[in-house]
Amino acid sequence: MMDTNGISRIAEGDRIPSLDILRGLAILLILLMNISWMGGYGGPPLFELRHPSWTPADYWATLILHVTLEGTQRGLLELLFGAGIMIMARRAMTPDGPVEVADLHYRRNLWLILFGLANALLLMWMGDILLVYGIAAIFLFPFRRTGPRGQLGWAALIIAALMTVGAMEYRSAVTERAKVEQLAAQAASGVTLSEADSKKVEEQKARDLRRSSLPAASPDKMKSIEAADQARRSSFGAYWAFQRDGWLMVMSNFFWQIEGEILATMLIGMALYQWGIIQGKASTRTYAALLVVGYAVGLSLRGTLWAERLTFQPGIHWQRMFEDIARLAVTLGHVGLVHLALRASLGRRLLAPFAAAGKMPLSIYLFTSLLMMWVVFAPWGFGLAGRWGMADMTLVAAIVIALELVAAVLWMRRFENGPMEWLWKSLAYQQRQPFRRARLEGRAQPAE
Repeated sequence: MMDTNGISRIAEGDRIPSLDILRGLAILLILLMNISWMGGYGGPPLFELRHPSWTPADYWATLILHVTLEGTQRGLLELLFGAGIMIMARRAMTPDGPVEVADLHYRRNLWLILFGLANALLLMWMGDILLVYGIAAIFLFPFRRTGPRGQLGWAALIIAALMTVGAMEYRSAVTERAKVEQLAAQAASGVTLSEADSKKVEEQKARDLRRSSLPAASPDKMKSIEAADQARRSSFGAYWAFQRDGWLMVMSNFFWQIEGEILATMLIGMALYQWGIIQGKASTRTYAALLVVGYAVGLSLRGTLWAERLTFQPGIHWQRMFEDIARLAVTLGHVGLVHLALRASLGRRLLAPFAAAGKMPLSIYLFTSLLMMWVVFAPWGFGLAGRWGMADMTLVAAIVIALELVAAVLWMRRFENGPMEWLWKSLAYQQRQPFRRARLEGRAQPAE
């Protein structure tokens, strides 16, 4: 039947396997970075990576993960989300494009915002990305007709704004630290400081000591850790309040920075889709260039930053000004690596299972929140919050990822979508969608 409402559906055979594989890798591997927030002390309010252990294995797990993966899995998801906007808007590329396409776009993302609120406040995952993705996507629909160069131009402006703010903060921090160090030198030489200046010197000393001291050697840190442990190992109310406060801290302190990152990366994803890069249509030379240049720029910036940070010595890191560039560069390097791997038979065989996870990312993401926050780390579950160092948490995350990958492959053999994808699409299309594969022969499928 001819589509008349502008929201025709994509058949299963018309899906783009490379997009599913990239999405599957991103939605699974993101747990490697999230778990230190979920069950450790790497997230708010502590941001402490060295408790309960700091062995060489913990050090190397922290260094490798933050250099190679931090922010890049959500970066891949943002690129793919941008590409998805272009796919969904394929019938609304003219000035008088169907209104139904816009309606579908906004319904999908309003529901995604509600899923995000549920993930943060009911499943208690303080690092939820669904809410901020949905908010960003609402503003991006008009950019579908901008063209790839225009989309990259807007992304560059946003990134430039973020870097400008970062540079201003860096300069301010350097200037302030230099003033305090000068005051400390004056005090050491016998000059009597004012009460306000003496307070600045003492506060800086306290911050430096807190930064450099291992938790076990810092009564101040241990007091904060004990308060967190009490909240995460006692009652439902205390556990929920701890997670809620962490989420509110992220939203209040970093919301605009997060939204800026998302908007820029989604716009880049929209451009890469129009050029055929994100879906594997570009030349081998293009993907090799993405890999080499992306990793050369991103890994060098991140490697030097984290090598310095993990000494836990006082100082201000200049690389922080280029965090968005480094994250994006490594993310694009991952895109190049995956597409190069897909051009070899061995790479296709190894990566093929991830396509199943890429077809049910919302289900996997929300299930992971439920599993970790309500079962593994909850006081009424296994109560394992705060029990593992970074190396052990990385191993646990790897085991969960492997099990989820197997479950996704088995699920997608019988079903067309994950359960949450089915619900999301049914709500967005305002009609019940097909579920089991056995009932889908000859039918077209909802667009991603």
